Amino acid sequence: MLLRVGEVRSSGLVVSYLIGSDDEPPTVVVHASCRAGTGWAELTLPQAGQLVEQLRSLLTQAASPGEGEHGQQ
Repeated sequence: MLLRVGEVRSSGLVVSYLIGSDDEPPTVVVHASCRAGTGWAELTLPQAGQLVEQLRSLLTQAASPGEGEHGQQ
């Protein structure tokens, strides 16, 4: 099974894949590229869950004006 989610833009690309097979546990692969280069990570499902929680936290912080990593600024 291979599921690709992502969007190509002139500034770069972020794509995530869900990869599974009958013999191996599923993994999530995240591939990112920009003008400076490329990178990728292969994550177990628990690691992908941790990444989602960290991203959710960053989105919450970004939506709160005046809030920084260490509280009010």
